[in-house]
Order: sequence, then C-alpha cells, then structure tokens
Amino acid sequence: MDKSPKVSVVIPAYNEATYIDRLLEALAKQNLKDFEVIVSDALSKDGTKEVVGSFKDKLDIKFVEAPPHGPAHGRNVGAAKAQGEWLLFLDADVDIKDPKFIEDLLQETSRKGWKTSSAQLKVEGSLLGKIGHSQGYMNLVAHTRHPIFQGYCMFTDRTVFEKLNGFNEKIRYGEDNDYATRAAPYGFGFVKKLYYYVDPRRYEQEGIKLLLKNMSHEAYRLTHGFNFEKNTATYEFGKHQKRGD
Repeated sequence: MDKSPKVSVVIPAYNEATYIDRLLEALAKQNLKDFEVIVSDALSKDGTKEVVGSFKDKLDIKFVEAPPHGPAHGRNVGAAKAQGEWLLFLDADVDIKDPKFIEDLLQETSRKGWKTSSAQLKVEGSLLGKIGHSQGYMNLVAHTRHPIFQGYCMFTDRTVFEKLNGFNEKIRYGEDNDYATRAAPYGFGFVKKLYYYVDPRRYEQEGIKLLLKNMSHEAYRLTHGFNFEKNTATYEFGKHQKRGD
C-alpha cells in the first residue's frame, strides 16, 4: 500500500493452520479493502506460516513471530507492526460471514463516537458456549464503568491503544476484559445487528469445567476491584483440536 491503511487486523495464532484459513478467506471477501492483516504467530509447528503465505495475493498480509507468551503478548507484538488508524483484533478461530463486517464496524463505531467497540458474539453449536459467552450480559454491562468484551473480536483506536500501553501481559486470563475497562472512559460499545461467530472447540474439549472457570473469573472481576493481575486462572494458548476432528 502507498498509504497507511484505515484498519489493521491483528490475529494472534498458535498452531492454527486448520482454522486461520477460514478467517483469512472471510477477510479477503470484505467489501472494505482499506485494511492490512498482521498474523502474530507464536512459533507454530503445524504449517500456520505456510497457510498465511498462501494468502499473499489476496490480502495485504504480514507474518510476524512472537514467542508463545500468551494472546496478550501476541496481540501487542502484532499491534507494534500495525500501520492502521484502527486496530481490529480477531482470534484465528473466528468466522465472519458478512462482507460488510469491517466497514459497518468502522462506520458505526465512528458514528457513535466510541474509541473501542465490538460486534455481537455468537457461539455455534454449543449450549455451554452460549451460556458462558452471553452477549446479552456483555451488552448490559457495556453501560457501566467496567464493561467487558471477548478477545475474539476487539476494535480500538490505535492512539488510545498506545496511550493505554496495549494489553497487560501480566494478566494470564482476562486481559481482554481488563482492556475494555481501561478503554471505556474514551467511549465503548457494541454494534448491534453485526455478528461474528466463535468456534465451540474449547467448550467441546473442556465442557462444564470451562463454564465454571468463566463464571468464577467474572465473580473474581466483580469482587477484586476489576483487577486481574493476581488472578491465578490461566489460558492454555495453542492447545486445541484441529478443525474437523
């Protein structure tokens, strides 16, 4: 590109070869073309780099390496390479079915005067996932001083992101919620009638344990001053089944 793109899409990845192709295909079909893609890879061993490379003729795409220190680190490394005015963080297992997704997210966020936002989350095929990732609950607390969103899809103004020093890498579980609370004073909200889809893989693998973990995490957030640094919960980055297994 001759000029900086409007949006930088940052995707942290760790052994995501069977998932990231689906997301990259969806991005290649977006109506808005004024964006770049940065895949921040945690030294994958499954051919993720090769899959990303196969999209070089379809997308303005970069591949950067970030040692496997968790999603927060991967996102921060990717963001440091970004040129866009806005940062859109997407997880590799997300699916986007609307070709106007980035365009509508950008337009509605700007129209509302928000500096950070997300779309509406949908979990496909998992009742536990629907309960554990309740978009209704997130829409409700979006109107408080301490909103939350999921790391699957986070849209934020680059200037605000840099002012906040990005994601807190000391937090091992909940760095996405922490960022939402810190970004909220600059304007925060969810775009209605705009959806992204989350794979149920973690709930299929961990079942009720994951639901209880997420409920415990939210209880911790509400009872510890909305601070997660001392929370002992962890996220096992890169440990998941391949798509189709």
